[in-house]
Amino acid sequence: MQTGPASGATPPVLRVGQDGRGRWMVQESRGLLEGIFVSREAALHFAHLERHAFPGARIELANAALTSTLAA
Repeated sequence: MQTGPASGATPPVLRVGQDGRGRWMVQESRGLLEGIFVSREAALHFAHLERHAFPGARIELANAALTSTLAA
């Protein structure tokens, strides 16, 4: 059973940050996951829980405002 990304594949990143409206978000780097949260702590907690679904994923704090890819 494979436990990480395929050899040579870039591991996924779960980005945690705020959008332009100040809402806390989590986004997976390939667009497979996105969520909006009431606080930084809630977003980080979710990101840590979701790492099981993305083997080898790392969590990063976003350097710039995140933009939703799922909703306007």
